[in-house]
Amino acid sequence: MALSFPSLPKLSGRTVAVLAAAGALAVGAVAAGASKDQPAASPSMDAPAAAPPQAAPAADTNSARTAAAAAALPQCRSAMLVPVNRSWGIPMPSVYGSASTYCNLMYGDDPHRGSTVFGDPDTAIRILQRNLNFCYGTKLAVDGVYGSNTRAVVKTVQRRHKLVADGIYGPKTRSAMNWRLYSMATRSWSKGCSSPL
Repeated sequence: MALSFPSLPKLSGRTVAVLAAAGALAVGAVAAGASKDQPAASPSMDAPAAAPPQAAPAADTNSARTAAAAAALPQCRSAMLVPVNRSWGIPMPSVYGSASTYCNLMYGDDPHRGSTVFGDPDTAIRILQRNLNFCYGTKLAVDGVYGSNTRAVVKTVQRRHKLVADGIYGPKTRSAMNWRLYSMATRSWSKGCSSPL
C-alpha cells in the first residue's frame, strides 16, 4: 500500500530566507552552548521550567517589517517632473542624481537622514506637502520638514487608499495617491488631481 502525503505550499523567497536565518541562529546557539570540554547542563528538578517562547504580536511584526523596508530605500533628496504623456507630468520626490522615484520620506527628515548631505530633501518634502494640500484638502505648512502633521496626513491618505498606515511616504503610497499634473508646454497646472501611475 503506497502512502500519499499532502502537497506542501510553495514558500516565497522571503519566507525561505527567514526560515534559514532562524535555523542558523538556532544552530549557532546550540554550538555556542556546547563545548568539547564541558558536558551539556541538564535541567535540575529544583529549577523551574522555562516558559515556552511566545509569538510576537502581529502589529509588532508589521511595524518591524515596515521599518526594515523603509531603511532599505534611499531618502528622497530631490524632485523631478515624471512624464505621464506628451504634455503632462507629475512633480514628485525622487532620488538625488537619478531619474528614480523609488525612495521614501519619513518622520524626522529635517532635512537630511543619516550622514548623507547631498541633494535637497527640503524640496522633495515641499513637493509632497503642496500636493497633499491641493489634492487632499489638507492645510499643511509647506515648510520642508517631515514632522508629525505631515506624517498624520500621509497616514490618512494611506488609510483612504487601503494601504498600511505607517506614515512613511514610499513607492506604494506614491503609486496609490492622487497627484496634480503640470504641463511644461503651457506652464500650467491641472485643475484636478488623478492617480495616473
